[in-house]
This record gives sequence, structure tokens and C-alpha cells, in this order.
Amino acid sequence: MNSNSKQQEILLMTNTRFSSRRWLKINETASDKNLSQKEQLKEACWNGLAPEILPECFDNINIKLHTLWEINDANAFIDLEFGGFMERKAGEYSVNPYVFMEVQVYN
Repeated sequence: MNSNSKQQEILLMTNTRFSSRRWLKINETASDKNLSQKEQLKEACWNGLAPEILPECFDNINIKLHTLWEINDANAFIDLEFGGFMERKAGEYSVNPYVFMEVQVYN
């Protein structure tokens, strides 16, 4: 296992002014127009727009080293997991409340 790997987790709250922005695709189809705000934000992140819409979370080095591996969907937020490669992380270090609260039960 690579001990020098960087991992980053970002929580994006939904039902906010930020998440209600319209994320346009270059080749938008009729089915894309029916997506909810949350689905549009998730699709924008999958399409690599996270560094552009959240530049304060990325620097030039992190953009090159991080790949979006997973988007965890919850009721009030989406959880973006970035890393150099897919690696299981310790739950107590997660910013996702469903993950770290599950680990807190064991303490």
C-alpha cells in the first residue's frame, strides 16, 4: 500500500444556493433537462468539474493526483471521495456523518 497517497473527501450540501445552480452540459439531451439539481451537481462532479466549481479545495498538484472515485448520496448532501487510487480509509477520519457516527458507536 502506498503510504504517500493523498485522499480528500468533500461534503457538498444540497438544497442550498450553491447546489441550485444550473450546471450546463455542452451536448445536453432532452433527458438531461429532467435531472434534479442534486443529479445535475453529481453529474458535473463525475464529468470532472469539481476542481473548477471548488477551486479553493484543489491546488495544481492535487488536481493531477486526485481522481474522483466515489460519490456517496445522502438526503442533505453528497460526499465526494478523491484519491490517487481507491483505498479504504478509516471511518473515524471521514467527514461523512453517517460513516464517522457508525464508528463512534464502537468507542
